[in-house]
Amino acid sequence: MFNAWFIVPTREAPPEEPGFHNTPTNIADSFSLEHDSEGQLVAVAFTDEEALCNWNKSIPWIALQGTAFFQAVASTEAEEIVINPYEPGNPESKMIRPGGIVTRWEFEMLAEGKIPEKGATEKVVEPQSVLVSMPKQMPTPEVFNAMRAAASKFGDVVAMYFAQVTYSDGDPHWTIAVEFAGGISVKQVKHAMAALVKTARHIVPKSITADLLLASTALGQSVKTTGKKFYSAAK
Repeated sequence: MFNAWFIVPTREAPPEEPGFHNTPTNIADSFSLEHDSEGQLVAVAFTDEEALCNWNKSIPWIALQGTAFFQAVASTEAEEIVINPYEPGNPESKMIRPGGIVTRWEFEMLAEGKIPEKGATEKVVEPQSVLVSMPKQMPTPEVFNAMRAAASKFGDVVAMYFAQVTYSDGDPHWTIAVEFAGGISVKQVKHAMAALVKTARHIVPKSITADLLLASTALGQSVKTTGKKFYSAAK
């Protein structure tokens, strides 16, 4: 994956003349991101030009290698990378190359030069002492309102709680614990959490480190007990 070259569709055609040309400061700004069947924003990439043409014969593209590609996608809001997609509804389009999906936590690790553990579902973090409290500078009402609006689209989100979590290295994080109704599936939880994370990326200031976690976890319970409840599902 680190050494492979990826063909990435773009919104703008590359220069016709060969040679060196100016590129955007962040090349990912030119990526043509797509929406999957669930409305989730994804990046698409192909292992060769023929596989790209099998998906779209006329779209422009650029080629990026390994780590540079994953770093570029990590700077976007894409939740997944879909490799070698094709159009199942088009009788002329069929799978001609093996493909797959790289989830966000996986390509974020690849962007750092790390290999995701097979079968893992999240990054492994060593246990450490934390302080759960309320920050002196609370988020603006706009932050809470945006998160409430996002949560209201999912009937299984029961409540959300806010607190500041300070880790042993002294780094404070705005932390939101999300409480779900009982009996919800893992897929439903992932879908709702992805939407909430996307909203948080838009609304939380870039200078702030923010985390979203499940209220059912040990840390989530501490945030629920110590923090502020700012969302409760309508009865």
